[in-house]
Amino acid sequence: MRSMQSTNILIIGAFLISAVRAASDNSTISAEAPTIVSVVFGYDPSKVAAAVAGALYSIASICLFMRLFMNKAWWGLCLPIASTFMSIGFFMRIPMAMNPNSLPIFMVQQLFTLLPPAAYLAFNYILYGRFIVNCVDRRYSWIKPEKVARYFVISDITTFLIQGGGGGLEASTNVTSDKLGANILLAGLVVQTLSFAFFMLLVAHAWRSILRDGIMPRQEPWGPILWILMFSSTAYMIRCIYRVIELAQGNGGYLITHEIYFYLLDSLPLLIGICTYIIYWPTRYLEASAKTPSEMTGRY
Repeated sequence: MRSMQSTNILIIGAFLISAVRAASDNSTISAEAPTIVSVVFGYDPSKVAAAVAGALYSIASICLFMRLFMNKAWWGLCLPIASTFMSIGFFMRIPMAMNPNSLPIFMVQQLFTLLPPAAYLAFNYILYGRFIVNCVDRRYSWIKPEKVARYFVISDITTFLIQGGGGGLEASTNVTSDKLGANILLAGLVVQTLSFAFFMLLVAHAWRSILRDGIMPRQEPWGPILWILMFSSTAYMIRCIYRVIELAQGNGGYLITHEIYFYLLDSLPLLIGICTYIIYWPTRYLEASAKTPSEMTGRY
């Protein structure tokens, strides 16, 4: 446990120091002709920061895979797989910086850094449902716990499609379509953020209801699950809020044209969120407090 904690601290500390040093030197566009990368981001991506981020996400992925295989918790496979894809996305920023006009490299990099966070959220949805069903009582949840993951994943997919449609219109040369696309893209991102905020409210409601019944989570074997759910979700919410503000500022906005904020307010919160599960892998708490079949059916 102590070794895992040390690994977690080293990962986050190294990420913070390296990203600040490397990205702060690459917040402006070069004087050369505009490229796909410079037009979209407004800066020349730092190869050093990308390599550091990719390496740290790779380490986190290895640790998460170790946790998963040691506990045979196949339901959580989405977390280490998504982290692995994200590490590839960061590594792809290196050839992207070297070939700033390569559309295939740019698309792959964007895909591998924008999609994995959805799997991080899905892991929390699944964990919440398992916690309610296996550890406490279904009446503590506003929504049937078995359907929570399904509802929120559908919500995330829907908002992602909305954002995709907005992004397509935004690429139009028509000024009206471009503005409409930007507004649709922003609306989709806002709805996604509100959806996740509702999930956090769902967790907070369950926590409050449990306390109201006189149950003290810190005295229960499942207690840490509530803490890690809220902590990781808060980290993910920081990233969601950052993305909304970044998009609201539009192309040429302060956040999107300064790479350091991409690492500090997007990549770092996500890394902190997934590293939480390296230290506190939830299976140990779920299994330690699992209810018997009679309890699971009798306490509906």
